[in-house]
Amino acid sequence: MPRMTETEQLLLENPPFRAWLYLARVYNVLAAKLTDLVESHGITGAQYGVLRCISDAGPEGLMLSDLSKRLLVTCGNITGVVDRMEQAGYLRRERQSDDRRVVRALLTNEGETLFRKIRPEYQGLVRDLMADLSPAEIEGIAVGCERLHERWVGPLAPKMWPQPAADECAQEKKGDQE
Repeated sequence: MPRMTETEQLLLENPPFRAWLYLARVYNVLAAKLTDLVESHGITGAQYGVLRCISDAGPEGLMLSDLSKRLLVTCGNITGVVDRMEQAGYLRRERQSDDRRVVRALLTNEGETLFRKIRPEYQGLVRDLMADLSPAEIEGIAVGCERLHERWVGPLAPKMWPQPAADECAQEKKGDQE
C-alpha cells in the first residue's frame, strides 16, 4: 500500500486544515469561472467588484478608502482600477464640497447599465456552480464563512463599517503626486 502524503495525513487528522484547503481550492475554481463571465463583458473581476460596491452605496457613491476596505485591497490597488474605469466611462470621481479631501466614486449611466446587465448572469452562474449542493449545505457554508468573515474582517453590512473623516486613498494619491 502506498505511503500517505503529509497533506493526506493532515486532511484526515486536521479538520480546520481540511476545511481551509477545500475552501481555497473551490474558491479558486469558482473565481476563475466568474472572472471568465465578467471578462466576456469587457471588464475584470476587480472592476465588477467596484461596480457592485458603488451600486450598493447608492447615489452618494463611495469614498475610495471605503471601496478599498469593502474589497479588502489597498488604496493603491483601488486607485488604478478606478482610474481605468473612469477612463472607460463607467464611473466618475467627485470631490465632496464641504471637505475637498474626500473623493467619492459614483457610477455613470454606462456603469450602472453594465452592472445591471452582468448582475443577473453573475448570480445565475453562482447558483449553477452550487447546484450540486442542497439548500442546507449552501446555508451551512454561508453561515460558516460569514462567521469567519465577521471574526477576521468584520460585519459585511456597509452601514456598520467605520467612516473615516477624510478619504485616505485620495490623500495617498495626493501624497504620491507631491
